[in-house]
Amino acid sequence: MDSEYIQQVRYKLQKRQKRINTAGFQTFHSTLLQTWGFLQENQLTKGILDDLERRFPDGGQHADKMMAGEALIGNTESEHNAICYWVVKKCVEAGKPQIEFQIGRQVGGASQLDDAVEAFRLTYLEPLFDYIDEQIDDKRTMLVLLKKFKHRCEWFRRAAMFARFKEDTGQGEKELARNLYEYLHDQGLQFHIEPESASGRVDLISAQSGKDRLVADTKLFNPERGQDRGYIIKGFRQVYDYLKDFNESFGYLVIFKTCQQDLAIPTQLQESSVPFVTHNNKTIFLVVIDIFDYPESASKRGKLQAYEITPHEFVDSLREAESPPPG
Repeated sequence: MDSEYIQQVRYKLQKRQKRINTAGFQTFHSTLLQTWGFLQENQLTKGILDDLERRFPDGGQHADKMMAGEALIGNTESEHNAICYWVVKKCVEAGKPQIEFQIGRQVGGASQLDDAVEAFRLTYLEPLFDYIDEQIDDKRTMLVLLKKFKHRCEWFRRAAMFARFKEDTGQGEKELARNLYEYLHDQGLQFHIEPESASGRVDLISAQSGKDRLVADTKLFNPERGQDRGYIIKGFRQVYDYLKDFNESFGYLVIFKTCQQDLAIPTQLQESSVPFVTHNNKTIFLVVIDIFDYPESASKRGKLQAYEITPHEFVDSLREAESPPPG
């Protein structure tokens, strides 16, 4: 992966952790606000925390109980990580500079302010920082890489990639997929191309062991060539089947738009501005890359014909496949 980028994020994270670890009770709350701001502004750490919030929505209720004076600690590591996140978030949003002292006293029984701050830090902040650090090399990083690839294609390689596609449209999907393979290889990702699975052949899966596995498929969107909404929905179902075959939780459908028509996926479920759909504990991110070389500037193109695929349509295709045949 992009080791330099990861190293930079970790270095900045360590600086913030050191700063809050050395803050006394007078400056602790303001330092916590600054640290939270950094975590929300960095797209990698924000993605990690957003995912944690989605997976443990009930953690907010536990945090509210903490605010009301009930000392709570998670029964499992995952549950405690979620409580840590929600407690810190609630403290930031509460607007009460003394709130961390009160919680620290509840969990640590300390009477001195600095001791209460230390109890809060050890119980909630340190596990949260550890969780973020462990997650940095995981699926959130892969999403950042795919976003960087999207920007690379649309900002700097659009004309060249579209020209190569036009030279041989019959092999266009494979040719564009090779661009993705090359980019991920340059980032240090070890992967296999088109390995066999029970559901057929997935375009790409990273090293079959370890926690960084990437299951991805590439599709073209070009209605005039028959690669329309149904074709994209079919690709989504393929990724879902691959995730089940390889027992993975996250997958990626990379869609190269090679036409003037627009493709919209209307959903409020997004991570780092990338829409995703979750079904049966499988989450699939949909990365649309527009490489069409428009003959006119954006201001002169007029209204484009739009094709829309809703999350319900994606999920319905899975339910149809999972439904038993009529008896």
